Amino acid sequence: MKRTVYMSEPLEKLAEKTKSNDRRNGGFSRRLGEIVDRYGIIMSLTNLPDFDDTEINILSDVICGSVISRSKVAGMHLDIIDASIGTQEQRAKLLRKIESLSIAQRIKLIEKLGQ
Repeated sequence: MKRTVYMSEPLEKLAEKTKSNDRRNGGFSRRLGEIVDRYGIIMSLTNLPDFDDTEINILSDVICGSVISRSKVAGMHLDIIDASIGTQEQRAKLLRKIESLSIAQRIKLIEKLGQ
């Protein structure tokens, strides 16, 4: 079954990198499948701490509707201070919790929140 995929900039780069004259090589599709499989492995092996309802609401305020970029993931904990939900104490506690997460955990959290 043939599918069409929106070729975002990262996919265009991958297509260029995997370009081959040998159609049997599988190039782009094979490599994209490997990346998706490995992403699934990372997500399945990554554990998250528990978050209470207020923390989830603060995180949703910070993440949902945002463009997820390298800097957004790296600085996710800093965005919590500016959230419009929760008390200053709750946001400070959540900042420390997020600051201690690995990048894989932050990505999994973004996925969990449906962004």
